[in-house]
Amino acid sequence: MTKKVNITCPNCKKIVEIDSRFKPFCSKACKSIDFLRWANEEVAIETFEQPPEEQEDY
Repeated sequence: MTKKVNITCPNCKKIVEIDSRFKPFCSKACKSIDFLRWANEEVAIETFEQPPEEQEDY
């Protein structure tokens, strides 16, 4: 028995089928919206590195 898994679009929260060509997004529009948010630096991945001015010299 094959189990079908669906995921939720990060932008609009619609169900996205696992074989969608825009995965993890439901459409090209949601994919573009997400890209523009990254390009405008509205979202970022949190890092654990210290900014250069706070790093210690070894």
